[in-house]
Amino acid sequence: MRPVIEFRECLKDSPYFRASLEDAENDIELLEVRLEKLVKLCSSMIETGKAFHTASNGFVGGVRDLGQYFKDDDLASEDAKVAKSLTRFADAMTEVMKYFSMLMDQANRSVCKNINNFIKQDIRKVKEAKKYFEKISDEMDNALIKNSNALRSKPQECEDATNGLIAMSSAFAHNSLDYVYQINVLRLKKRFDVLETMLSFMNAQNTYFHQGHDLFIDLDPYVKNVRDQVEELSRKATVEKKEMEERHDLVREQTFKITKKNGRKSSLSTLVHLFCTKNQSFPTENLELASSAPFQPEDSDKKMEGYLFKRTTNAFKSWVRRWFAIQDNQLVYRKRSKDSQTIMEEDLRLCTVKPVYEIDRRFCFEVVSPARNHILQADSEHLCQKWISAIQAGVSKAYSSESNQTDEKNENYGTSGGGGNVPDNVGGNSNSNSPSTQNSKQQSKSQLRMNQLLSIPGNDRCCDCNSPDPRWASINLGITLCIECSGIHRSFGVHMSKVRSIMLDAWEPELLKVMAELGNDVVNRTYESTVDESIAPHATPDCTRGIREAWIRSKYIQKAFVSKLPGFKDNSSEKIQSWSVRKRTKRSPGRSLIKDDNLSTTQPSEKLENSSDLMKAVLSVSTATSKDNGNGHRNSEVLVFGSDVELPEVNPSKFLDLDLDSSEDSSTETEDTEDAKSTTSWEDMSKLDPNMLLYKAAQARNLPVMVEALAHGGNSNWINEEDEGKTPLMKSVETGSLAACEFLLLNGAKLDRRDQKGRTPLHHATIHGYTGQVCQFLKRGADRHAKDNEGKDAETIAIEATNADIVTLLRLARLNEEMSTDGMCDEMYNDVFRDFSNMASHNPEKLKRK
Repeated sequence: MRPVIEFRECLKDSPYFRASLEDAENDIELLEVRLEKLVKLCSSMIETGKAFHTASNGFVGGVRDLGQYFKDDDLASEDAKVAKSLTRFADAMTEVMKYFSMLMDQANRSVCKNINNFIKQDIRKVKEAKKYFEKISDEMDNALIKNSNALRSKPQECEDATNGLIAMSSAFAHNSLDYVYQINVLRLKKRFDVLETMLSFMNAQNTYFHQGHDLFIDLDPYVKNVRDQVEELSRKATVEKKEMEERHDLVREQTFKITKKNGRKSSLSTLVHLFCTKNQSFPTENLELASSAPFQPEDSDKKMEGYLFKRTTNAFKSWVRRWFAIQDNQLVYRKRSKDSQTIMEEDLRLCTVKPVYEIDRRFCFEVVSPARNHILQADSEHLCQKWISAIQAGVSKAYSSESNQTDEKNENYGTSGGGGNVPDNVGGNSNSNSPSTQNSKQQSKSQLRMNQLLSIPGNDRCCDCNSPDPRWASINLGITLCIECSGIHRSFGVHMSKVRSIMLDAWEPELLKVMAELGNDVVNRTYESTVDESIAPHATPDCTRGIREAWIRSKYIQKAFVSKLPGFKDNSSEKIQSWSVRKRTKRSPGRSLIKDDNLSTTQPSEKLENSSDLMKAVLSVSTATSKDNGNGHRNSEVLVFGSDVELPEVNPSKFLDLDLDSSEDSSTETEDTEDAKSTTSWEDMSKLDPNMLLYKAAQARNLPVMVEALAHGGNSNWINEEDEGKTPLMKSVETGSLAACEFLLLNGAKLDRRDQKGRTPLHHATIHGYTGQVCQFLKRGADRHAKDNEGKDAETIAIEATNADIVTLLRLARLNEEMSTDGMCDEMYNDVFRDFSNMASHNPEKLKRK
């Protein structure tokens, strides 16, 4: 085929050459526009294909979820067959989408990539050749003009012009030939490049449809089988629907049976009640409502259940309808619309039941327990007597079951002395000392833990709605919660409230220490200091979720009911120049809780009797003269935070059931003279802010005041530039308080903060020789490689101090890092650290060695 432009025409540079060149250039520009449009459309197709692929994958996921809905353990059931078919279809669609993804990828590579390369390489070469040709053409024109203007009278000028024209003519000829060559090559190449690109794309289409065809050829027998199953299921559904259309015949048949048995007609309510109770011996003279009829099978091992009205414990004494049941020696109830179950009485052995005739309502009876009384109402006298009898039978059964367990224990373990001392707890016995199964031991330990936590003042009721018997706790707030309020707390996130189950979750000794130092009464003194129900109505056990959430949000997130801290310029604090925090006294494990009566220096001042607003602004503040501190301000007065907050009145014996001291401390005991100082150093009122208050409370080991400081916005990672850049966590380490450290860690304190000497909390714990805190920080992932400004890490400091326990812990942590892939190493690491944690909490005197 002859080229579009003759090479000989290039040498002539004739008008025909220039016209042909212009036509070729226009054709190339048009080709570039069309190719770019095709690339753009192909890219759009690929993006749409990706969106289709994503949507299809979502649909396939929905089919799989639907298959999980029909999943059944019985592989022969109809639901299992449906689930299997849906899964098979989803797998087939997944394969199809894989083929489609391959098609889109091939389209991108064969069309977009190839054509883009053609545009950027071949067409670009022609454009570059065009630019050079136009430049040479202009220079050729200038050479011709210069040659024509040369004068005969100037031979040298004529010779130069002639030589320049010859050189430029030669360069123009060569450049013209190269430019035409590029145009002709592009003209030839564009045909087979475009066809080859589209041929590749069509081959990809062919492969895609062949793969789909082969897939469905293999799937066709299964599809036919499923079609047969669909027809069979449709026939079964039609038959069952027709049988259900005769459902009312059951009423007529049962009516005939009852009439024949009793010799007279029976009411419809009696019949419906008979269906509910499934009790063929039900007397026809007692006509009951079907909706309230209890279910009590003839088998005494089954539970009795039914609807009863319950009188609430709120101020209005309203009545609510609940589904009650007697099961596992407990009386429980639940709402109709909820699956969560509330235990009204955990142990029927401690209960008695009697009818109630002193109130206006009929059919009432009372369940009496040592803790509280419950008034319930049935729907008829017969049901009332039936419930009374059932509860009495449940009490007898509970005693009988306990007697059998005791006899079995005495028979099996009497010679070994295993049944000697039995702790006095709610259940009357303890499985923690018996050689039962591991599951029973865990349940017994959980029960003991619950008894411990609920014995703290206020913890026997939900901190937010006052619902009885809470089974959940917020460990960073130190409170107990009912299941409804715990759900609200969970929805706010773990940065606001860390919720744990009292019975189901594992509890470290440090967490129990924190809970023992706080409790609902202590925390509510801060968060419900100035309750204003115009902001949010108080939550109650039976309130709606909206009211409950609004109350909890206002209480903890907005802190709407927290009193303000007294300011330096407050009128009520004009006479007060300083403030301090009451120190908590350390106590050895096993001692009773002793109040500190040595605070003769903290007597209330008569001058502040009228400052009620100021007194409400802080948690338990008293005033004291500065002469007790010897700081020179003998005539000024000081605010003492936490002076009226006493330790929770818990029963130490309950915490000894798990060898856990209810107060402090894992550290070695400091001198009595240090604890004799009742308060921290006095600070000027101008320095009273939440951060400094938190810092001083950490120094005083006073968790209630720490709660107050955090409620006012204190930062657990605040740096005290006046005390070597230390944080509250570092200050609590210096006091040796496990509970204070754990409380700060639960509320966001960081272990990587450094003071001005470059020391982390792990450094401080090692320097003071507090093994419990070292173990506590390593469990939480403290960086043992961190070095202070002197280049010393914690292990170096421990070696210099010859503290064997801390060196052991740090080297064990290093060993665990080096052998992290070894499961046995992890198990040994956890066991050793668990032993050190228990020793630090239960027997801190054993860690005083070096």
